[in-house]
Amino acid sequence: MDREEAQNILQLCRPDNAEDRNDPLIAEALERLKLDAELRTWFDEQQALDTKISDDLNRIEPPADLYATILVGMRANAVQSELLIGNEAEDVEQDHHTIRFPHPENSSDHRSGFRPWMGIAAIFAIAGVALVLPRSEAPMQLANSDQPAAGATPIIATAGVPNMIEFLAQQISEFNVSKFDKRGEQVGELQSHLASTGMPNPAHIPQQLEQLATIGCVTFDYDGTKLSMICFKNGQVYHLITVDKARVPNDCTPCNGQKSKVFEAKQQAFKVWGEGEQVFILTTQGTEEDLADFI
Repeated sequence: MDREEAQNILQLCRPDNAEDRNDPLIAEALERLKLDAELRTWFDEQQALDTKISDDLNRIEPPADLYATILVGMRANAVQSELLIGNEAEDVEQDHHTIRFPHPENSSDHRSGFRPWMGIAAIFAIAGVALVLPRSEAPMQLANSDQPAAGATPIIATAGVPNMIEFLAQQISEFNVSKFDKRGEQVGELQSHLASTGMPNPAHIPQQLEQLATIGCVTFDYDGTKLSMICFKNGQVYHLITVDKARVPNDCTPCNGQKSKVFEAKQQAFKVWGEGEQVFILTTQGTEEDLADFI
């Protein structure tokens, strides 16, 4: 087993996971660490990074009031359903095709006495749901100034997040290090790999990313559109996504505009801008403020 083969196998070894370490193939690769100091250093760094990513994910908690919010919504829906069923029952014309179920004695009086209160309860319940729902469930689009230079002040727009950005947000949320097409700490090495496989290769790396170490690269297919992603690390993980401008789908029209833009989706911030024949998307976990150095 050579070093590259050992690296590919060790990428599958989760930190502090006894089951992985007892796997015969992984165990063989772990034995090689005793003989290869450079491989050992690389493995320790990867384990530390994997641990950090896992810890960051484990710290994401659902809103404290989520359970109460769901109950309020269910109660509001139940009240609305009862009101609708009651109204429909009164409006349906009885004929030989209609079978009426018997109502309790004085049922009409019972409904008429309680229906106003049910309506009021439904209104307050629905209003309560609207007020307590997390703001993140309604992603907003932010538009920058005409140039993607530093210091530009984003402007809040009303349009929704493009489907392609939602797709990327979902892919990144579910991503783990074992899915990389290629691992590497030098951006040039990853660019060469993308070029050799015919995938979108960034013609220009933003200055703020040039000095950062990389983790690896991966490619996605969005409805026939190829997107490449290079991941950088510097305390926080940044993802640079590249797509050929001519291949940008119609549902991401804002991505092809003259202005750079910032979107937020699934607790991630996305900056989108065009340069030459390519469209770039820079993303990281957090909000627009976490991309402040790049906006």
